[in-house]
Amino acid sequence: MFKKVLFVFTLLVSTFSVAQNSTASPYSLGGLGDVTFRGNAINRMMGGISVYADSIHANINNPASLGELKLTTFSVGLHYRNTRLISDQTNEDVASGSLDYIAVSIPTKYFSFSFGVMPFSSVGYQLQSLDEDNEYNILNRYEGKGGVNKTFISVGAKVLKYLNLGGTINFNFGSISSDASRQEENIDFGTFLTSNSQIRGIDLQLGAHLKLPINKTLTLDAFGTYSPEHNLTSENEQTYFTRSISTQNLGTFVEVDLASQDLDKVDLTIGSKYELGVGFGQDKKWLLGAQYTAINSGNFQNDFIQLNSVSYENGSRLSVGGYFIPNYSSITDYWKRIVFRAGFRQETSGIMINNTSLEETGISFGVSLPLGGYYSAANVAGFSSLNIGFEFGKRGVNTNGLIQENYWSLRVGASLNDLWFIKRKYN
Repeated sequence: MFKKVLFVFTLLVSTFSVAQNSTASPYSLGGLGDVTFRGNAINRMMGGISVYADSIHANINNPASLGELKLTTFSVGLHYRNTRLISDQTNEDVASGSLDYIAVSIPTKYFSFSFGVMPFSSVGYQLQSLDEDNEYNILNRYEGKGGVNKTFISVGAKVLKYLNLGGTINFNFGSISSDASRQEENIDFGTFLTSNSQIRGIDLQLGAHLKLPINKTLTLDAFGTYSPEHNLTSENEQTYFTRSISTQNLGTFVEVDLASQDLDKVDLTIGSKYELGVGFGQDKKWLLGAQYTAINSGNFQNDFIQLNSVSYENGSRLSVGGYFIPNYSSITDYWKRIVFRAGFRQETSGIMINNTSLEETGISFGVSLPLGGYYSAANVAGFSSLNIGFEFGKRGVNTNGLIQENYWSLRVGASLNDLWFIKRKYN
């Protein structure tokens, strides 16, 4: 069995290494870029809430929810996003798509564990400005790409009849590069500055989940998670050079001495975060939940890359959502076993551009389509599912020299179930 676990883990890392996350947003220039992971496809369809935990789906947002897991679950998700960028001068459509997460979650007799890999943040922007106030026009261009990924290991267990506890350790890795160039009219050689950062570090998440029956039909779900403040290490290098626009030949080439400025290695302080959520519902029938997330991002600072127009504040997110199943146990009517999900979220990212808070609003909805079903030796009904969801949202404002992003995204996820480490009574 452990050979099977090792094989799957190797497959996850090798697959993800060629499927990095991407974005096409000018707002990804701040912090570590766009924070891209807010849950699996099921969470995202319900506005991002993570309050619900059951025996057949892995909620990788909250490690304590693994205490409810009864079936080994392979989870994978991807998305496509189309964004219209609206400014005072022009409108432009951009598209991006990526793999969102790959995870394997496995129950044992006493606890459950999960491991996988996912993108945490993504950088992808191209900006330019034309300065016409001088004797000669000057074209400035800025470009960034890269991001930070997480490999994680989570453990969760039922410690009391209605209470689960869990924890996650995340190994962060990634690279971010940025290029700035300046080209003056009637001058063949332009100046270029290239900056590269290799980012590494570890962070932790602790979680608790309460699943309490209120009466014969209604259940209360409540959870909380806490991620302490931690540091990521950024190892940096920077080069300055000139290049001919007509022939592409290099002129001056200088490696900047960052060590003399104590910028070859800097610590990035990532603030603490906590999440609280509560939900009411009838098990395998319906759920309505709400969740609040607070992020202490106001003290973030990167001494290596300082942007005059970017500052930071504490961020927050409020999400509401839920699901409805017409008839979970229907044998004759497949359509009654489809899970319908919907949600809404409002968030403040923690990034300020030109002293304006970057805010985002989104609505989401979708369905979970059963792919099969059986009764397991653990005496729970289990089935794999294909999860398909849509999200429509708006970020930023079209004032104060900023850009408004109106977007829609398609998210597809699969949750595939099996039995490991549990002895079957019948073959």
